[in-house]
Amino acid sequence: VEKNLTAEKFSEWKGLLRKWKVDVYIPRFKLKTRYSLVETLTDMGMPTAFTEKADFSGIDGTRSLSIGDVIHQAFVEVDEEGTEAAAATAVTLVLETSLPPSPPVFRADRPFIFVIQERKSGNILFLGRVANPA
Repeated sequence: VEKNLTAEKFSEWKGLLRKWKVDVYIPRFKLKTRYSLVETLTDMGMPTAFTEKADFSGIDGTRSLSIGDVIHQAFVEVDEEGTEAAAATAVTLVLETSLPPSPPVFRADRPFIFVIQERKSGNILFLGRVANPA
């Protein structure tokens, strides 16, 4: 799944989703990442910014500045408080004559990929993988 995950495939899968009441069990986890963006930014067309040929004269009036490194850090944590908040919004009403059917259960007890998206724009803010949810 991970090798074939593209923006197009993600949009296709997301379009197939429907709202459905489900009991979700997700393990507690913390993900921390820290990495350099120099190679990525160079590949995206900014190679000169990291060399002596860089022109940041608009900052200090000279051409003696260049970028040494660009560090990206991300942190995602899922714990009981997040689970409790989600569970607090899932209220089941009971009819006097009969009980509603139990919702299906989803347990993230094997490796999984998660996505955190901004609601209005749909922009992906975080994309991660939990390899060992035990």
